[in-house]
Parts: sequence; structure tokens; C-alpha cells
Amino acid sequence: MVMLVACEPCRQRKRKCDRGIPSCSLCTHRSRPCFYPPHRAIKEQDDSRVLSLSVLGQGSALWEMTASHLYDTWAIQSPDVPASYPVSPRWYMPRLIKHFCEGLGVSRLPVEANSTAYQIQTLWVQGALSDPCLFHATLYAGSSHFDLLRGEKPSSITLYHQSEAIRLLNKRLSSPVAAMDDRTLVAITPLALFADLNGDQAAADVHRAGLWKLVEMKGGLDKLGYDGLTSALVQMNTIIYNIAFDLEPGPTFPQPLETPPLGIEERILNISPSDSAYLATLPFIQNIFHDIHNFKVDFTAHADTSIDQLCYNHLQRYATAIPKEAFEDAPYYCCYLAVFIFRTIVDPQSRSPGYFTKLDALASELKASLALTDAELWIRRIPAVFTWVCLTGAAAASDSRARTWFYFQQASAVRVLTVRSGGPPFLDDLWAHFRWLRTLRLNLPTRCVVAD
Repeated sequence: MVMLVACEPCRQRKRKCDRGIPSCSLCTHRSRPCFYPPHRAIKEQDDSRVLSLSVLGQGSALWEMTASHLYDTWAIQSPDVPASYPVSPRWYMPRLIKHFCEGLGVSRLPVEANSTAYQIQTLWVQGALSDPCLFHATLYAGSSHFDLLRGEKPSSITLYHQSEAIRLLNKRLSSPVAAMDDRTLVAITPLALFADLNGDQAAADVHRAGLWKLVEMKGGLDKLGYDGLTSALVQMNTIIYNIAFDLEPGPTFPQPLETPPLGIEERILNISPSDSAYLATLPFIQNIFHDIHNFKVDFTAHADTSIDQLCYNHLQRYATAIPKEAFEDAPYYCCYLAVFIFRTIVDPQSRSPGYFTKLDALASELKASLALTDAELWIRRIPAVFTWVCLTGAAAASDSRARTWFYFQQASAVRVLTVRSGGPPFLDDLWAHFRWLRTLRLNLPTRCVVAD
């Protein structure tokens, strides 16, 4: 008997699998557990019939054999399940680590070795496996991520690891040496992050105050360790906090300027044309961002030209109905809709009495459309586009839950694109785009001239 698909360890590592039962030859050779998800179909080697899950349910022997691997299947992850934990083990821990690695570490996709996503998969997880406080914070993050994906309130497992992480953090903060350990700061970041995502501003304020106190004690963001991971996590938390609760950023990030930011648009226009082999509509999407880029360049270069005239020069075609071609491709449709929102925000002609209601309706439509798309396709091929689209929706939305949803939707793209390099930090580009649009949404510049 063989499985129709590769076992989980081979699939995770992208190795050729002979699909043997109960263990494939590669796993047997490497002396590692070999498991197949129970929902995958099974066939007899000498029989071409494919048995679905419903058929397996009718054959108790086959079903029992498959179901016996259920728990072990949950335990399959990358990196490998450790032989021991820094706290007493519980049956669900492997699954929560997997959710953490896949959700925050984006382990399902290839990432650059200098990205925040890779650092989370390696530095964070390695630190967690030797530190009880960070381990509980990691399980809390994995469980909270799972809760949010299901649209559920925090589970009892989530609350347990939250309370344990807080208890151990309070104990560590009583020691000057332990308090200055970067693992202490890293352990606070998921507590603050998911307080933001769950709309609990009181808890978020407490965690952020403690976090920034430690940052000051360490001498500033540039003095934090973990190869830049700690600093990136603190900055990400600051962004989501201000997006969720619609607050001013303070001194940490550049203030919004009259000059529109070009960072994300330039990243999008620099995407290699060869990627169109994987995304046929990439040239059309880049044409959209050429128009956005030209609008922003002229916004800066021609200060004597009213914004409504600039909108007419560069964005007029986005004031009409979405073209038929966009309805045939999900990313293209979402991009077109996001640019329609962008134009509505920046165009003075849109400032009718129902302006904010219209923006909220457009943001709701964009949210519903994004929810039907494949997030992995965005993150794998056009992560900067994904961030631009989602942050545009967040800038348009009045409801804090909607803004939080937009950020959470593209958060993996941020962790993939936030890299240690000599170029402009992606977090700065992200924040500048959101804040500039958000400022325009609430207050048009004085150079606007609305036609009678």
C-alpha cells in the first residue's frame, strides 16, 4: 500500500518520497517519524481505485490506521519537533509551534536568509526552546494566530500561555540582568501585538510601555540584539498599534510630509518582468502603479497644480467602472479596486457629504475580495503589491477592526520584505504610505481646488 502524495516530512523539505506505508524509505533511512495527513487519499499498489475520506469512514480498519496518525500529523513541522521543551510538554505544543512558524515565520514559503521571517524561524525558535518565558510567549503567539484565523475569541490554551508568559516576564523584570536580555523584549512583542489585533488598547498600552522602557534602558533601537530581529519586532508593533487605534506615531517613525512617499511604488515597479511567467497580469498591475507613481511625482514637481487636475491627468480612468479583464484575475481586480480607493481619497472631487460612507463601503468591498484570494500567491510573487493594497484599504476604513484585518492579512508580506540591507527599510515605506493616505483622508491639503 502506498499513499497518493508525499509524507509530511518529505513534503516540508521538498524531497522525493516513495510514499511507503507505514514509513517511506527516506524517513526510515533518516530514523525520523513518517506520517501522512488523514485527509489525503490512499490507494492499493495493485489497484487504481482512489478512496476518499468518506470511503475511508466506511472501512474501519483503514480509517483506524489513518486516524492513528492524527496527533503525529499535527506534530509535523519545520523545524523538527524537539525531543524536549523548556517546560512540561503538553499534547498540543507541536501544533502551536507549527502555527507559529507558518503564521509568523512564513515557513510554508521560501524566504531570504536576511529577512525577519527567517529570523523568526531560526533565532526566535532557537531562543524559545531554551527559555521558558519566550517559549510560553511563542505558544501564546501560535495559539492567538490560530484563534484569529478561525475568527474565535482567545481559547483557554491561549489564555493559559498568556498568563504564564506574563508571570515569567514579571519575574524576569525583577532582575536587572534578565530584564536586559533580548529574549525578554522578544517575549513582550507577541503580548503587545495580539493585544493590538484583538482591539484591547488598555493591555496594548501596558505592554508597549514596558517594551519601550526596556528599549530606552538598552540605549535605543539600534542597540538591540538578535541580529536586528528585536528592533524590527518593536517597530512592527508600533505600526500596528497606531493603525489599529488610529493614533499619531510619535518620534519613532518619520512624520507624514506634504511630499507623497514613493517607496512601495518603486519596489513594485522594480519587480522582475520574468515573474509574469507566474502571474500573467503582472504587466497590467505594474501599469497601474506607473500611473500612481507618475501622479505622486507630479504632485511633488508641480506644486502650483491643483490635486484635482493631477487626478484628471493620471487617474481619470480609475474613476469609471472596473474593466472586464480585471474580473478575470483576483490580484488584478483587487489592485484596481485599491487604486479606485486611492483616487477617492486624494481627489477633491470625491468630497461629497457621503464621502466617508463611500470609503467605508469601498474598503468593505476590498476586504471581501481579498478574503477570496490566495494570500500565498501574493506573498510569493508580489508581496509589495499585497502590502500596498491592504494598507490602502486600512487607510480608507473608519472601523478599527477593519484596519486591523487589513494589516493582519498582509503581515506575512511585511516579515518577508523586512530585510537587513543597505536600502530603505520596508517598514518606513509601509508606514509612510499608510500615514500619507490616512492624513489626506481626514484633511485635504490647502492646494486642493475643488471645481464648482
